[in-house]
Amino acid sequence: MRTLSILSRKGGTGKTTLAVHMAVAAELRGKRSTLIDLDPQLSTFEWRKARLGHSPTPEVAEAKVGSLFTQRLAAARTGVDLLVIDTRPSTDLECAEAVRWSDLCLIVVRPSFFDLKAIVRTAELVRQLNKKALFVINQAPSRRNGEEVQAVIDTYESLIGLNLPVAPVGLRYRAAYQNAVRLGKSVEEAEPGSLAAQEVAALWRLVQDGLWPNLAEQGDEVQALVS
Repeated sequence: MRTLSILSRKGGTGKTTLAVHMAVAAELRGKRSTLIDLDPQLSTFEWRKARLGHSPTPEVAEAKVGSLFTQRLAAARTGVDLLVIDTRPSTDLECAEAVRWSDLCLIVVRPSFFDLKAIVRTAELVRQLNKKALFVINQAPSRRNGEEVQAVIDTYESLIGLNLPVAPVGLRYRAAYQNAVRLGKSVEEAEPGSLAAQEVAALWRLVQDGLWPNLAEQGDEVQALVS
């Protein structure tokens, strides 16, 4: 079993959206996944309620930080392949506990000054614990006349300076994500073939390669956020 943590010190960055999409991406490719919700708002449970009408998986479980070890053991015993931890904007102690049990961390950041300032400490923590991580730029605005907007370029360059890998594929600001989540689905299910679905599939390939090296599926990459 592998564990993937979705991290951000700020609220509203889209952690839960990313968490449910990675969990469903795993399920669609034959891997059994479970979501662990550490956020008191329990947003993944709301998504799960909407989902139950058409799919029983992935399962969602509420947890406290101190119970992560036992919940990981329980998930492994039931044959889960991937545990996705949806964290909350948290203190160093809570964040460190999630990172400690992770095989890969996705640090979510929007292209904004305040998000960049907030994730510096998270990046330091991941490095201190010697864990694999990827920065993922989320809610990026669309290109204008084929050119990347300056805010995305500046964010990408700032992340490079934090000495952790930056995913060349992120998620754009698209209504498709919220439409899918409202239905209890992922964009790969609700709008297969869409640009949003292609983004998720490309990001999943990076995540899968980080969790299960040499097993990432081959496929066409979408255009990188910054090229």
